[in-house]
Amino acid sequence: MSKPINDNFNLTISVPFLAKIIVITGLVVGGWYQAQMRFISMERAISELHAEVIVLNQKMSEMEREHVQELESHNEILEQENKNLLQRLGIRKP
Repeated sequence: MSKPINDNFNLTISVPFLAKIIVITGLVVGGWYQAQMRFISMERAISELHAEVIVLNQKMSEMEREHVQELESHNEILEQENKNLLQRLGIRKP
């Protein structure tokens, strides 16, 4: 038959080994929290950049719309001037 487990089992851990375990555990946990804080910081920066890009896109679309309107009005003026010149030259009838 096998021997039953001894109830008088003593576990001994040396103090330097325990100190090393505590330091390593602290470093791992501290590194994990530091990585989490960096990720949060990066997410915040990305969301701020995204908001800025949205604002810039809106401003650019407004500027493009104004520019297109200016070009269209300028184009109409040029067409009218061309018609007047053609009529003066007698190439086109009024």
